[in-house]
Amino acid sequence: MQQHRKFILGFTGIVLTGTLAFGAIASAAGDDDGARRRGRHELPRLTDEQKCEQSDAIDARVAALKEKLADRVVTLETRRAEADAAGDTELVASIDWRLARLDSWSSRLADRLATFDTWVVEHCDA
Repeated sequence: MQQHRKFILGFTGIVLTGTLAFGAIASAAGDDDGARRRGRHELPRLTDEQKCEQSDAIDARVAALKEKLADRVVTLETRRAEADAAGDTELVASIDWRLARLDSWSSRLADRLATFDTWVVEHCDA
């Protein structure tokens, strides 16, 4: 039994060491070309000129996202009222949590849009 335990510990140590070495090599060999990663896709960073050119499109996307969030809030509030009338306290708590998340996202979106609008005024020509 002792030999078996030593074998398992030794094998585990070798696998762990190899995994750490492989991770260290992979992180050191990474190429940072200014792109940011989202999942498996690389998204290029926008230059200042591109941000200025696309500011109207960015504002439109944010407005569409705000509209989607507002629609989702209305849907969840309707579902919450139905669950509250049915007396399902667990569902009401779950919907309240979702509504709080949506409120948080909405406030973060508004903050980011305000920051972007300030940046546009400072850096872009009329």
